[in-house]
Amino acid sequence: MTPVPAETVSADQTRRLPPPVREMITRAVAEYEAGETPEARCARDADRLDCLLQAREYEEQGRRNVQPWIETSLAGLVTASAQRVALEALTQGTLVWLERTSR
Repeated sequence: MTPVPAETVSADQTRRLPPPVREMITRAVAEYEAGETPEARCARDADRLDCLLQAREYEEQGRRNVQPWIETSLAGLVTASAQRVALEALTQGTLVWLERTSR
C-alpha cells in the first residue's frame, strides 16, 4: 500500500473550507512537510517525541516489540532540546512527573 502524501490528505480534508482558511492550512502543511523552518523542525520533533512517549507507555504496560518504534523516533529528532527530552523519557518512568507533583 502506497502512502498518500500529506498534501493530498489535507487538500481533501479542507476542500469545503473558505479559500483563505484552506490556503493557510495548505501553506502550514507544506512548511511542516518541508521541515526547513525552525518551527517545522520543532513541530516534527514534537510529533516524534509524542511517538516516543507513547512507545514508552506501552513498554511500561508490558507490550513487546516497541524498541524499533523508540529507535525510529530517536533517529528522527533534530533539535537539541528534543534530544534532551527523549533522553529523560528513556531514563525515567512515564509517570514520574505525576509522582513529583503529588508530593
